[in-house]
Amino acid sequence: MTTDAPGCANLTKTLAELSAKCETGKLTLLGNDRQWHLYFILGRLVHATGGDHRVRRWYRATKQCCPDFTADFSQISGSNLWEYQLLQKGISQAKLSLYQAKAVIGSILREVFFTILAEDNFTCQWSASFRQPTAQKLPSLPLSCKEVEQVLQKTKILWQQWQEMGLSHLAPDQAPILLRNSGLLNNPSTPQTILSLSQLFNGQNTLWDLALRKKQSVTVLTRTLHYFVGQGIIEVRTVPDLASPMEQLRLVENACKTPKPLIACIDDSPVVCASLEAILVPAGYRVLKIQDPLRQMSNMVEQEPALIFMDLIMPDPTGYALCSFLRKTSVFRNTPIVILTGYDGMVERARTKFTGATDFLSKPPEPKKVLAVVQKHLKANSASPLPFTGRVALA
Repeated sequence: MTTDAPGCANLTKTLAELSAKCETGKLTLLGNDRQWHLYFILGRLVHATGGDHRVRRWYRATKQCCPDFTADFSQISGSNLWEYQLLQKGISQAKLSLYQAKAVIGSILREVFFTILAEDNFTCQWSASFRQPTAQKLPSLPLSCKEVEQVLQKTKILWQQWQEMGLSHLAPDQAPILLRNSGLLNNPSTPQTILSLSQLFNGQNTLWDLALRKKQSVTVLTRTLHYFVGQGIIEVRTVPDLASPMEQLRLVENACKTPKPLIACIDDSPVVCASLEAILVPAGYRVLKIQDPLRQMSNMVEQEPALIFMDLIMPDPTGYALCSFLRKTSVFRNTPIVILTGYDGMVERARTKFTGATDFLSKPPEPKKVLAVVQKHLKANSASPLPFTGRVALA
């Protein structure tokens, strides 16, 4: 797309109108297979997102504009406009200057505008509402119409240079990689500098990343590499975005959490197992479903559940026989075993008592009773596990 195309003219006009009317909302730009979002408060631009590499853009912008800034992602409330939230907190905590924060937004906006200008065509849609960040606390942080217009004009010049250099078939979001089958790396006379480039051009660093690292314009750097692309020495590839800071934080938190207790359900009926799973999983427990205990016994021993629900009437073996067998093993000697059955009679209770069952629960399982039994026995088992005597009082 040329910078005088109807889409560009429409974007420039729309930005001016939003500023003049002091609008608050979200401007969505729809391309062929991508979309971008520009967020405004009272006609000033809060932030811009969209395209393929939202997280990479954030790290590039902060590295370039405020390399000493360390963001505290644990202070973010939700994932909506997390970049703007971090900038706000950085200013309020004196970790960032207003100039640096504006520079970060401008750097991100420049890359967003570049990907928009690379589209053959796009349309604008305005939505007058979105979940607003607390911009009223820092009214000077959002970019004014003049500042946005300056970023757009500089991006247009960059895009024109990109086109004039014959780079329209490439994208700065792509990552170059030095091809091993080109013969360059296998040549004994290859200079050491070329070998070191294989670490730089490894298919993970985008053209934007490399331009920042080499402190060059992305157009100049890409033009330099263009010859090697044509010679089959370097290839450019698409690369995925990085995980967002919130996703990374969640992964760390999950890795540090103590695993939830595992509860086994031994029942030849998949319906009963599914019913227990529907009760236990929302309560935070993991469930191991066993429908063929003879074949799945090794799996049970390996995973060693903290509590076992067991059907009383099963074809082979019966609940009586299986409970007695488990009590003779060292792994399950002290594991709470709760018998499930539709025959809630004195005979069944007495018989299960002498096979070593811990408790007795009627079918169909009721959520409140199931959770009460689990909490009762897991708490008792973890507090002061007693050696199995073979004579356990039943409820």
